[in-house]
Amino acid sequence: MKKLKFLFAVHNHQPLGNFPEVYRLAFDQAYMPFLETVSRYPRFRFALHFSGFLWDYLLKEGREAIALIKQMVASGQVELLGGGYYEPVLSQIPERDRLAQLGLMTEFLQETFGLRPEGLWLTERVWEPHLASLLQRAGYRYTLLDEEHFHYAGVRNIHGYYVTEDEGLKFMVFPIDKTLRYYIPFRPLTELQSYFDKIRNSGRDTAIIGDDGEKFGLWPGTSQWVYQDGWLENFLEFLENSPVEMMSFSQYLQQTPPLGRVYLPPASYEEMMEWVLSPEEQKEFIQLKNSLPREARRFLRGGLYRDFSLKYPEAHHLRCRQLQVSSEASQSQQMEARRDLYQAQCNDAYWHGVFGGLYLPHLRRAVYEKLIAAELKIPFTSGWENFDFDLDGEEEYILKTPSFFLWVKPGCGGGLTEIDDRHHGTNLTDVLTRRQEFYHLYSTSPEESSAGKSIHELSRCLPPEAEKWLKFDNYRRLSFLERFLPPEIGLEQYQEIYYLNPGPFIEQPFSARMEEETLVLERLAQVELAADRIQLGLRKRIRAGRKALLFVYEIENLENKALDLTFTSEWNLAFLEQEFRLESRQVQFYQGQLLLEAPEAETIWAFPLKTVSQSEKDFEVITQGHSFHFVWRLVLAGLEKKLVFITLRERD
Repeated sequence: MKKLKFLFAVHNHQPLGNFPEVYRLAFDQAYMPFLETVSRYPRFRFALHFSGFLWDYLLKEGREAIALIKQMVASGQVELLGGGYYEPVLSQIPERDRLAQLGLMTEFLQETFGLRPEGLWLTERVWEPHLASLLQRAGYRYTLLDEEHFHYAGVRNIHGYYVTEDEGLKFMVFPIDKTLRYYIPFRPLTELQSYFDKIRNSGRDTAIIGDDGEKFGLWPGTSQWVYQDGWLENFLEFLENSPVEMMSFSQYLQQTPPLGRVYLPPASYEEMMEWVLSPEEQKEFIQLKNSLPREARRFLRGGLYRDFSLKYPEAHHLRCRQLQVSSEASQSQQMEARRDLYQAQCNDAYWHGVFGGLYLPHLRRAVYEKLIAAELKIPFTSGWENFDFDLDGEEEYILKTPSFFLWVKPGCGGGLTEIDDRHHGTNLTDVLTRRQEFYHLYSTSPEESSAGKSIHELSRCLPPEAEKWLKFDNYRRLSFLERFLPPEIGLEQYQEIYYLNPGPFIEQPFSARMEEETLVLERLAQVELAADRIQLGLRKRIRAGRKALLFVYEIENLENKALDLTFTSEWNLAFLEQEFRLESRQVQFYQGQLLLEAPEAETIWAFPLKTVSQSEKDFEVITQGHSFHFVWRLVLAGLEKKLVFITLRERD
């Protein structure tokens, strides 16, 4: 019987900001056991990719793994894959940074293992056609993409590789077999044998898989199944005793001609292109896909990876921040600033699917800390500037001071999209708006067995304790946001309605202008107080002080009658319960080193911001931060104006 050629690739990654104990657990339960096991089977050839965060970890904490990899590289058992060093999605960072990240990985592999990689692992397999020429110019010959990429291009034979090109530069692309991705290591070897036989019987002679190494010990239930129950050992024995020839990808390229030329559309793996859709769109997409014959599905695609910037404004803001820092760093000679930037381009905090990603505050915080760390190394000029920061066709205002950087979006309620505390190196406003997700609506039964299933197939059901936190916001959680409410409203009633009814000022456009060193934002609107509709004017001013920011409200009664009302100013800040102290008119952060205060306010109401999100293990209730609402009870005579103010300052 003719041997089946089997190409096998493993990708290992842990994100910036993940907890040290997770790195250790992944090393102990997945990475090291896998390497030790397969090293005993030298005929098992495979391609191996570690992201730069893991290479850095292994150099410090896992030298035994480095030594073992060197042995397997020298023997020809392992082919190392390159890629962007800090695991960026290449299409969402500038070209200068793409080439720099790719170069960092090539340089590391050359210095550490004495080789230059021919292939690379493409982060989240996010492909865009222009990458073919860029990757070729960066010195790479091939990458692995999911079979969906090829199906969308009308390709039916996924048992080999294809040539694509851009600007006349050729690049090789291997399809990853989705069936193998779901079978290994989750299904019995009898099913794998049947699938190999199916490939042979169809006249093909190649099987290809590339997937996450965490499935070999770190994903739920896999440590027991893969190692203690012996799946991996049995798999390796099965390959030893089967008509299967293990080959490296580079060796396969040398010995085998391409199956043809192909032009692949922008895509990622199938699940990713569903996760990027809204819940309603996901439901419609899945129903439509399931109603079509397999041959017709090539004409049906989900969203694009870039659409995460539309689904989650927080992800888009984060991307625009790294674009801004990239521009600043490119004009600086500070190499350490660029290293901070490259780490901040790690993909995980920019999207959300079956893993927590964007929903995990420690991942977002780590990215912001690296961006701010880069900026701290770059000279700047204090003062205001205005330009279209978030690329929506409207200008935003940015204030830079030695103590704080501030982003203001006039078109969205004159809200603050970011406040950076440069002394502590953190984004104070790094919170997440509470949104309804697909899995909030369409959870599956928890009684199904998870045995023999990929992480994408595991069933999950919302736990009863999560139900009370399934509250969703009707506006984006910025800061410096205002409401006018009846005078008698209390905390409990306010807590139940404020996130549902943002009123006529929040997310509405404000005019903006500069008056010397002060930004002035202004809007007129009708406000409903009980059964009465009244006309109010709201003018907001922002000015920098010494180690402080001053926020002034000027509220104008445009009616010829007296008004009695409650006025609130909302600030959504990324602090947990133990990270702040609430006084009657003041919130203290960092053990009192930072103060947010309104001396004339009646009180401050504080509410936790909790989200219910899906992770690789189960559903998680996560505190994203707290929402602080400064409360004034105001009486305004006809046509009267009244001033109130809030100060953010460092304690002297």
